[in-house]
Amino acid sequence: MIDFGVNAWPLLLLIVVSSLLTWFSYRNPIPQLEGFYQWLLPLLRGLSLSLLLVLLFEPALHRNSTHTSLPLQAVLIDESQSTHIDQIPTELPHINGETRFFGFGGITRPLQNLSAAKDTAPRTDIAHALEEIKHSLHDQNLRSVLLITDGQYNTGSNPIYVATDYGIPIHTLITGDTLQKPDLAIARTITNQIGFVGQEIPLDVTLHLQGYDNQTVSTSLIVEDSLISVQTLTILAGESTVSLRFIPHRAGLFQYRLFTSELENEPVTENNRLTFTVRVLERQQTICLIGAAPHPDLTVILNILSHNEKRDVLSYVQMQNGQFYEGNFIDSANECDAIILVGYPGNEADNGSIRTIANIAESGTPLLFMLTRQTDLQRLQTMFGHVLPAQPIETSVLYDEALIELTQSGLRDPILPIPSYLWDRLPPLITTTGRWTVSSDSRTLAQANLRGIPTKEPLLVIRSRGGHRSAIILGSGTWRWHNTGDDSEEISSLWPTIVDNLIQWLTTPEDDRTVRIQPDRDEFDGSEPITFSGQVYDESLNPVPDAIVTLDVTGPDGATYPYTMNNVGNGRFALQISALPEGAYSYSAQAIRMGAPTGEDSGVFTIGSINLEYLNLSSNETLLRQLSHQSGGHFFTEASLNTLPEILSADTLFTSLTQRQRLEINFLQTPWLLALVILLLGLEWILRKRNGLA
Repeated sequence: MIDFGVNAWPLLLLIVVSSLLTWFSYRNPIPQLEGFYQWLLPLLRGLSLSLLLVLLFEPALHRNSTHTSLPLQAVLIDESQSTHIDQIPTELPHINGETRFFGFGGITRPLQNLSAAKDTAPRTDIAHALEEIKHSLHDQNLRSVLLITDGQYNTGSNPIYVATDYGIPIHTLITGDTLQKPDLAIARTITNQIGFVGQEIPLDVTLHLQGYDNQTVSTSLIVEDSLISVQTLTILAGESTVSLRFIPHRAGLFQYRLFTSELENEPVTENNRLTFTVRVLERQQTICLIGAAPHPDLTVILNILSHNEKRDVLSYVQMQNGQFYEGNFIDSANECDAIILVGYPGNEADNGSIRTIANIAESGTPLLFMLTRQTDLQRLQTMFGHVLPAQPIETSVLYDEALIELTQSGLRDPILPIPSYLWDRLPPLITTTGRWTVSSDSRTLAQANLRGIPTKEPLLVIRSRGGHRSAIILGSGTWRWHNTGDDSEEISSLWPTIVDNLIQWLTTPEDDRTVRIQPDRDEFDGSEPITFSGQVYDESLNPVPDAIVTLDVTGPDGATYPYTMNNVGNGRFALQISALPEGAYSYSAQAIRMGAPTGEDSGVFTIGSINLEYLNLSSNETLLRQLSHQSGGHFFTEASLNTLPEILSADTLFTSLTQRQRLEINFLQTPWLLALVILLLGLEWILRKRNGLA
């Protein structure tokens, strides 16, 4: 049916008038038209004018249609490892409606039929499967859900919460055995995710025993096919803890494998093993602490550093004739992860030692300088001026007391995460009255306040240049911050916190790699894809948008798998790899631009096995009954499943849905009609010109 936006009766009058005007304009043309042109030209003009008039009256075509949808039942089939294929029915009773099949474990996927289901998913998320089905079929006539599962979920939220407000009956069909099966399983482990080379790592393993009693079991720990720890003990039914110890011998990311004994007639042995990952760091930090002379600041710094078990402190104090109380330090100075100078260089320092320390700092070793009265400012400026963030303008200065005052940069910097009111409770520092110049690429975190007057002179300055980090504290007397006599824990921990933060900032390497490719996690489980992300930069660290990044993954068996990462724009790249077998993997990435390599990156990751599906081997009938009850559904066993069609037929919600649709086409907004008007008028104009008409 065609309707008009306004009254259509004037349209007929206008069409008649336009036809008369067309006839009048072509009644006696000069020159005269001959043949079919005397009819074609008036016809083209009349049609175009009539069609234009019709469009001005906003015609629209309306058509009503009716569509009936059968009631839809979604069948959710548990595809986890705890549900065996032979536990799933081979067919379902015929219902008066449509049936669609979906498998679920950690994710939900459509299935062609029951036979397409598998039992390989290493986890079960019932709540997510129910929510996913309701969302994906929201525009369908979904009237019922049949959930086929053993009721054991180990991922996601409690499905009872989903069923309460589901709005659609959830019928449950239980699979498996509700009786507890005899079993020995590794329930969980507790250990450090980060360790150090040569440092012992404790490992507590919780074993769960049911259906047996007084069993003697051995628990073994293996890394890279080598047995590194084993313990045998007799355990009772329930949970028992086995304590193991192991010492890593080299740095890297390692996958450790745990095994327990397999008991006689044990139905499932997959949960007798477990893998976990530990990142082993090369060694502890070594800090070189060098003092110009015995000083309370030096003593306090040494005590603070020594309380951290992850640091080795090499302390050297200058004495006369260029010697140190602890002996020659040159042999061990190159091994330091950071150098702290307390007043050094002093008047007694020899140029050879100063030059050695300066060369080490120039090579990139982080450097922290703390000013004392013993400092020889002339030699500090000459030998260390280019590696420190500030240097003295005058080398002959006086000393005075000054309070510390944080700058805006210092208030925001994580090195000083301390409430501003605490700074006013600290004793003053002894600083110089001379001026210091701060390099342009440095940040001043604190300034001196002399008798209530801000002097703008720096007290704490840090700098990061070309990947080399350095800091300078231009005030002595920090020992009084550690011995204020204030009982407040905030005050007593303030200086140790600043020292730890400074050391952490100094020793954290800057990432100036032009190619940065890494897996999104160090460890993946065997059920999920492995995802990589990365960036490619040029030498100025600007993103390179047109690079090609190739990635080679090497498995534990030595096989190499090549991939090409997807370019997602602005120098960013991503890759998703299908699930891989369990083991430790390495990868190497190379970026190529215009046929030439621009950089490389490499790393390691692990694929671990998960035994969530084998921690509880019995079916959870209670959960499935609650699930169906909360949603208004029914609980079924395989024997009672034949009553499903009768129950659905009696359900007043399980009915067909009739939908009426009204289709409307607005001709005024149809481009081809306007194009037709233009075409008719254009054709008339061309023919008029060919026949000599104006």
